[in-house]
Amino acid sequence: MNETRYDWLSDRWVIFAPNRLLRPDNYREHKSYPIASDDSHDTNDQQCPFCPGSEDETPEAMLVLRTNPKTPWSVRVVPNKFPAIQRLSDPVPCRDGLNQVAASTAASTEDALFMRKQARGGHEVIIEAPTHVQSITQLPADHATLIFEAYQQRLLHWRSVHAMRYAVVFKNNGADAGASLVHSHSQLICTDFLPSDVLKTQRRSLEYLQSHGRCYLCDVLEKELQAAQRIVAQTESFVAFCPFASRLPYSVSILPKRHQAAFEECSPKELAEFTRLVQHTLKAIEIEHPWAAYNYVMQTAPLDAHNPAAFHWRLKILPRLIKVAGFEWSSDCYINTVLPEQAAEALGRHICCMPHNAKASLPQTHHA
Repeated sequence: MNETRYDWLSDRWVIFAPNRLLRPDNYREHKSYPIASDDSHDTNDQQCPFCPGSEDETPEAMLVLRTNPKTPWSVRVVPNKFPAIQRLSDPVPCRDGLNQVAASTAASTEDALFMRKQARGGHEVIIEAPTHVQSITQLPADHATLIFEAYQQRLLHWRSVHAMRYAVVFKNNGADAGASLVHSHSQLICTDFLPSDVLKTQRRSLEYLQSHGRCYLCDVLEKELQAAQRIVAQTESFVAFCPFASRLPYSVSILPKRHQAAFEECSPKELAEFTRLVQHTLKAIEIEHPWAAYNYVMQTAPLDAHNPAAFHWRLKILPRLIKVAGFEWSSDCYINTVLPEQAAEALGRHICCMPHNAKASLPQTHHA
């Protein structure tokens, strides 16, 4: 049974989901292939539930998008078969005759130290292509844009659901990044609580707005563009750069140049432009580190009350090139082995073949 427990000392909720152990795992069977090559890998994995013909192995799709109306599907969004969060449609379990949420607010000393509740929300899988590819860099740009359109539609759906507070889209690519299936996919989790780190970021962003009269990330972006030391690539509307205090080597953030609180606010034109920049940035990482796993995380404005002038959405790409070890776990202070200036220069060399109208905005690079 899934439940959420509260660690008072660190002010952190932890989700317990034992059913996640039942997920299929391709990576136990074979090592992932490198994905820096332009060659398409469309050989079906015999155990892959995301390939065409295996649709009955996943729950019924809640969203289907197509690049061609004659094809059955190009992108499918389905409920996660092994959800981390209790679905809204599922009955709320009881404990000792009490609803879990009610039990978590009981006033006894024991409950104050050991609070628990049944978190509610959604956990979805975005199956990104019928072909058995590992990376969205192996997909045509118009197809990849559909993936981000699916993100938009599902995030907008969850914004309309009462009592939901937080939603995040994320991608685990490779075993070291937490993926269990090779077939290219991403996930969305929505919760009725706001994680402590998200709440802290929200508060600090609001503090900066109140003291400076501007969005924190708007100011960061302005300084980064002036310095031009950590820019990986840019287009007319978006910038990819390695953050000044990156916690992991080769981390990249992609932001809109104009202030936008929510990713869902992107126009179709902006979405296509953003997708191309994401593809080129991921491709650069895959060329620089062909066997590296990575995560990306879409940080859009929280679903509950927030000041849109304070929040600026971004996509964070986090390559898994080092192991998080004892010091990091003990202190939440990370040791990064690569300066972001060096990472940006290395990745920028691989950025090429951008759309014609964006080339003038790109930093000077040398093609590998």
